Amino acid sequence: MADVNDWLDDLIQEIINSPGFHENKAEFRDQAKILIVSGEAQGFTVAQIKEACGGDVERYLLDQQNAMTDVELQRKIDEDP
Repeated sequence: MADVNDWLDDLIQEIINSPGFHENKAEFRDQAKILIVSGEAQGFTVAQIKEACGGDVERYLLDQQNAMTDVELQRKIDEDP
């Protein structure tokens, strides 16, 4: 069985793909459910998934989304003359 953190790193790109910054973790409720169901299908427990997400799956997804958006924004800024 794969390590839960490795699995999470691989899956996060698929789960959060809409650009933009978000302020409310509740916006990620559906994505959190998908992540948990996918993890259980891979043999991970809900507790393992939550632990890998720092205890709050929705907050983890929110933070990851905002970090990816920030990186993309910085990349665009760096490319502009």
